[in-house]
Amino acid sequence: RMCNKKTTGIKNGGKEMDVEIMRNVYDSQEIINYRKQLSASLSNMKYPKMGKIDIDSFHFQDVNVKYIKENKATELSKAIKSKIDDDNNIIVFKDGNIIYNNLSEAFKKVKVTSYFTALKQNDLQVLEIFKARFKNHSDNKLININQAFINSFLYIEVPKNLFITEELKLYIIGEKSDLIHYTLINCQENSELTIVEKLDNLTNINFNYVSEVNVYHNAKLNYVGIDRLNNHSQAFIHRAGYVYDDATLIYALGQLNDCHTISDNIISLIGKNAYCESRNVLFTDKENTHAITINVEHLAPFTVGRIINHGIVKDKGYLYVDGIGKIHQGMKSSNSQQNSRIIILSDDAKVTANPYLLIDEFDVMAGHGAGIGKVSEEQLYYLMSRGLAKKDAEKLIIIGFLYPIIEMISSDKLRNSFIKTIEDKLSI
Repeated sequence: RMCNKKTTGIKNGGKEMDVEIMRNVYDSQEIINYRKQLSASLSNMKYPKMGKIDIDSFHFQDVNVKYIKENKATELSKAIKSKIDDDNNIIVFKDGNIIYNNLSEAFKKVKVTSYFTALKQNDLQVLEIFKARFKNHSDNKLININQAFINSFLYIEVPKNLFITEELKLYIIGEKSDLIHYTLINCQENSELTIVEKLDNLTNINFNYVSEVNVYHNAKLNYVGIDRLNNHSQAFIHRAGYVYDDATLIYALGQLNDCHTISDNIISLIGKNAYCESRNVLFTDKENTHAITINVEHLAPFTVGRIINHGIVKDKGYLYVDGIGKIHQGMKSSNSQQNSRIIILSDDAKVTANPYLLIDEFDVMAGHGAGIGKVSEEQLYYLMSRGLAKKDAEKLIIIGFLYPIIEMISSDKLRNSFIKTIEDKLSI
């Protein structure tokens, strides 16, 4: 099933453009009205500032959206199988639909549903969650574009006191339409989950992807995200986490896109003794611009936030990184730390790394550091003296450099696939 269409004009920097606004025929009139109001206001909104990067030039508002309803498949196509590294405990989510899953008994109590499934089952809880999002407008135009044109929604809930040791592998794939997607994950109190999420596309479509997680009292979420979009795309990727009392959230994010990418990872520590880590592998090559913001806000006392950025830039790539640790007034005994290390592999590559500490409280610990340079000559000499060619020695050093992400992936197949992707990008 497709959708009805409506065309409107949106102004971009004073220039009038025609943008096709697609209306989901399954939406209620209330949601349709929200979509209309929000899409009409986009022309008055500004993109977030990221140094001298002209985000307007990426034309994120030029969306080509369809609403596609598909049934589950008993077997995956060859094209999709080529994107699957490990088919144990997987959910394949394509164009807004759960088309395949293979979950063990350990996940029996975990709720996983899409917008279309919620409509079919009249799941009022999920439908209310979906509707509520339209009432909370952001000051970020890229997120508002996601709200106005969303055509893909996934909800995951881990119930209280459920401890799962197995990894949940989530493949989010776009094919027949630009993917304007929203994932919400709720880890209820005393629960634990590890999720490995891969973003991929089968055709030259664009991604506007928003993920939000709530990690409630004494819960823990390990969230591994691997972005692997092709060079004919462009992407906005927003991941936000809200961490409550005594809870833990660890992000391990590998940005390996072959396209221009604007992304941010925003973590709010809103409960006492909340803990988070944001570990990021950022690989920029060809002539792509990758602009990343990692922002950890301490909104409760006795909280700990750590940012670890490891970047690789080659060819004519440009990597822009803002790391922000913010401790608000009264959030005593909090600890904000960040470290960025970036390796440059070509003379034409460019890097901007900005570590910020914004501290409004005296009784805290905070620190930051940033290092940008080439592969260590000393390490190269050591490995080459033992018989390795220079390129092989460089690969070995870089794979070790990326260990903060690699160590989070327990699946051998996924880990090997991640390493192979890095090796292939290094060889080109």
